[in-house]
Amino acid sequence: MFLVLVPVLAFVCVLLYLGNRWSFENTRLLLLRSSVTFGAYLVLLIEALSPFKAVTRLGLGLGWLLPVAGLSMWAWRRQRLGSPLRLPVIELPKRWGDWCLLAGVVFVLAITAGVAWLSPPQTWDSLTYHMSRVAHWAQNASVWHYATGINRQTSMSPGAETITLNFYVLSASDRLATFTQWFAMIGSLVAVSVGAQLLGARSAGQWLATFFALTLPIGIVESSSTINDYVVAFWVLCAVVEVLRYLRSDEPRALFFVALAVALSMLTKPIAAPYLAPFLVWLAIVVLRRMGAINGLKWAGVGFLAVALINGGYLARNLITYGAVSNPADFAAHSNQLRTPQGVASVLIKNAGLQVGLPEFFKVNPTLSKVVIKAHLLLGLEIDDPRTTGDGEFRIAPPATQEDRTSNPYHFYLIMATFPATLLVWRRVGWQAVLFTVLSGVTLVLFSYLFTWHIFSVRYHLPFFLLLAPAVGVVWGAFEQLPVGYLFAALLLLASRPWLVSIDSRPLIPVERHSTVDSILIEPRARLYFANALGLYDSFRDLASYIEGKQCSAVGVMLSGDDPEYLLWELMRAPRPDLQIEWIVRSRTDRYSVPNFTPCAVVCNGCQEASIRGLDEVTEYGRLRLYTQR
Repeated sequence: MFLVLVPVLAFVCVLLYLGNRWSFENTRLLLLRSSVTFGAYLVLLIEALSPFKAVTRLGLGLGWLLPVAGLSMWAWRRQRLGSPLRLPVIELPKRWGDWCLLAGVVFVLAITAGVAWLSPPQTWDSLTYHMSRVAHWAQNASVWHYATGINRQTSMSPGAETITLNFYVLSASDRLATFTQWFAMIGSLVAVSVGAQLLGARSAGQWLATFFALTLPIGIVESSSTINDYVVAFWVLCAVVEVLRYLRSDEPRALFFVALAVALSMLTKPIAAPYLAPFLVWLAIVVLRRMGAINGLKWAGVGFLAVALINGGYLARNLITYGAVSNPADFAAHSNQLRTPQGVASVLIKNAGLQVGLPEFFKVNPTLSKVVIKAHLLLGLEIDDPRTTGDGEFRIAPPATQEDRTSNPYHFYLIMATFPATLLVWRRVGWQAVLFTVLSGVTLVLFSYLFTWHIFSVRYHLPFFLLLAPAVGVVWGAFEQLPVGYLFAALLLLASRPWLVSIDSRPLIPVERHSTVDSILIEPRARLYFANALGLYDSFRDLASYIEGKQCSAVGVMLSGDDPEYLLWELMRAPRPDLQIEWIVRSRTDRYSVPNFTPCAVVCNGCQEASIRGLDEVTEYGRLRLYTQR
């Protein structure tokens, strides 16, 4: 675990360097810029180490020592020249009400950190590809493609998992895997508060923006998971904050950080595109007006180079493997096939429908469902038209504590109230705040234009809510005669209790008929991995025990495209030097199969053969068949 502190030290060094090079006038903005710099260096470091299969504890440790040593030398020379090292200025609350709000922030962060620490990777997507790809990369000491039957492991954007890989290797465990998202949550809180500040919000407005983001149910749930929606939201926020910074200060370096943040967001998830587009268009118009076409094109070139540099390795690997920047099947599964006004309206209405459901005692959900159905009759479309619909059947559902279906109704209704409230205070908040609010709302329309509706799209809406947090803070904080901002902050905190303590798969306080496991305070960690797959616990555990009993050092896997492969890695305590796990496939990735790989056991889902690679079927464990030497 000691090596984990080296990149943390590197982050601190970057923060001190930027603050001494420029100014600690806005420490929160410097934290965001340090994060962007840290993220860019991390990606480039792992890309540089991968061709040499050096993504190891030694390789990463030395890689992180480079900036630490370089910045230490710079600090030493600065001291010798008589320039003392300045430290960040910590902005403390000035009123008792603000101290109470700060206590609320610390409380929520402490609870979510505890859940993140006690909970292992357990989200189904994490078990199939997010964490499985991290395990393969760690075993191969490289992020280059490998043979796999779950193509998402190689084709999908790797930004968040690259961060996780760094700490997974350095700590030699997945204990810190959930903290990739948790730290993205903290960064997002800083970003929305800076965004509100740049839009002119006073203290109450900045706190409301922070609490709006802090108490988002889907945000709370994701902060202790190992997927990637909070990470992409954070990079998007960093880019948008730098856009606001440039608009207010005309600071050219803000454009550089916009470019890096955009590059990191696109490396993390394609859904960043619709959330970034309106603000980048706004920025482009302003840059052209202030700098002219020539200088504007120069900065556009800088942005293109940043995106190419950060994303180049990932895109090149996909071009080699799939002949495209991503697996065409990924786009087919998520792309809206009806990009007409009616098709976009249908997806937009259904996306809103995911967020409006209230608890059953309000008795409004059936009425809301009828409104959506009638709207589709007017549009002349089926509500579940396959051209606009992916997984799941649409319905207005009450708020859920299940991580893939967690909605944000109270925040959504507050947003709906914010749009008309903007008209009441537009003179006080200024035209930039009004335009920012409008553009943030437009992002959901663009999202609905590009992507189909899925039952789990609530996760993809996280950037939408976070982008509107500064707008909510600015607008409601402008009602200075009434403490509206503080009131809303307190109510949102009270409403967040179910998601803070009773997430279905990792509850601190279990809820009957909802929680899938006992409290994470007492449930064994080994069982928590299976919280979303309890039916597989016995079969997977017995299978891993049988292989270990055979002292097998080379295991082949032949699974379906949605099997929780990472559970096998965890049960077999892999990756480790004396065990190799490789896929046996016939697909586009079979070119990466390890030559002369001779397994002593093969785990297969759906195989009918009596033998594979000279190994005989010896037993079945649920849906899995095991082949070994008798």
